[in-house]
Amino acid sequence: MRTQPKQSRLSDKVTIRPASAPIELYRELCEDEDGNRYTVIVSRPFPGLTVTRYALDDGSPVRFIDDCLFEIVSTGRTLTRCP
Repeated sequence: MRTQPKQSRLSDKVTIRPASAPIELYRELCEDEDGNRYTVIVSRPFPGLTVTRYALDDGSPVRFIDDCLFEIVSTGRTLTRCP
């Protein structure tokens, strides 16, 4: 009698799911102390999770401070929301 190799019935192929694009929630017009204007983009990088990402329109990361203030991470500049 011949023996046959065991089969695990698992696929040898690896399925790679493409990362979904972040969902843009809204944009905030902001201003620094010198009057320079910036656009802060508020997005959700992982659909289905409540993680929120803040960045300038050029992609630079921004830190949320409170309902009126943001901070540009790389420079430390404080931005306020424009009325």
